[in-house]
Amino acid sequence: MITPTRSQVQVLRSLQTQSMIVTTMLAEAAQYEQHSGQRPPPSWFEVFHNRATLREALSDAAVAGGVPRAWVDHVRERGNRAMRWNPDLYLRTPEPLNWDEILGGLDAHVQRLREWTALAAYSPIATPAEDAASARFDDNLRALRARTAGVANLLGIDAQQAHELWGTEADWVATGVAMLDGVSVEGLAQRWHHVARTDTRSDALQARALAEAGIAIDTAVALPSHEALHSAIGAALTPPTPLFLSAATPGADIDAAVDAANPTWSADAETVMDTPIFSDSAGSEPWSAAQIDVAAATPMWREAAP
Repeated sequence: MITPTRSQVQVLRSLQTQSMIVTTMLAEAAQYEQHSGQRPPPSWFEVFHNRATLREALSDAAVAGGVPRAWVDHVRERGNRAMRWNPDLYLRTPEPLNWDEILGGLDAHVQRLREWTALAAYSPIATPAEDAASARFDDNLRALRARTAGVANLLGIDAQQAHELWGTEADWVATGVAMLDGVSVEGLAQRWHHVARTDTRSDALQARALAEAGIAIDTAVALPSHEALHSAIGAALTPPTPLFLSAATPGADIDAAVDAANPTWSADAETVMDTPIFSDSAGSEPWSAAQIDVAAATPMWREAAP
C-alpha cells in the first residue's frame, strides 16, 4: 500500500480544508440570500475568489511536487462534501507518477532562477534608477525562488540528489556567470526589464499556498542560498562594455540602453503587477472575515480575516 509522505499529508489536509471553506462559504451565502433576499456584499465575493484561487494554486503546486492527482482529487471531493480531514481514512490508489514531467518542470524553474539570480547580482542592473521596476524585479525573483523551494521541499529532494540534478553551489555560480558572459550592457538591460515585467502571480500564489500548508518556502537543501549566490556571482562577473553608450552608469542610463537596443519596446507591451504578491486585501465588511481553523478544520465564519 502506498502512503503519503509527511509533506504530502500536510498539503492534502490543507487542500481538503480549503475545499471545505469554499463549500461552507457557498452554503452560508445561499442561506444569507434566502433570508435577506439580497446577494452577499462585494467583500464576500472577494474573499470567496481569494479562497478558491488559493485552492487551485495549492492543487497545481501539489501535482508539481509529486502528489498524485488521484489523491488531490480525492481530498477535494471530501472537502466539497464538507468532510473534515481524517488521517485514518483511505486514499485512492494513485496513478504512476511521470517523473520526467515532474523533474522537468522543476528544472525549468531552476534554470530561470539561475538566470534571474545572476541578473540580480550584476550591480549596474541591480540598482536601476526606476524604483518601481526594481521593486517588481525583486518581487518576481522572490516569488520564483519561493515557489521553486516549496516544490523542491514537497518533493523531498535532498542535497545529494540536488547535486546530481543541478550541481554544487560552485556549479550554480559558474552557470550563472556563463549565462551573462559576453552579453552587452544593453542586452543585460533588456533581460533585466523582461524579468521586471514578467507575471509571477502564479508562482507567488503557489508559494503562499504551500507555506499555509506548512511547507517551507524560504529555504531548501536543494537550492544554494540566495545570499551566497548573489555574492559569489557578483564577484565573478566582469562588467561588460556598452555598445550604445559612451559610459554606462548604474541605473541612470538603463532606459537609453533599452531604447537603443530595442526602439519598438513599449512600457505597455506587457501587463505588470503593481500590488504586493504576498498580501491579501482586507475587507472591512463582516463577509470578509470568513476563516476556518486549518488545524481543527472548524468553521469560524465572521472571525479574523485571512
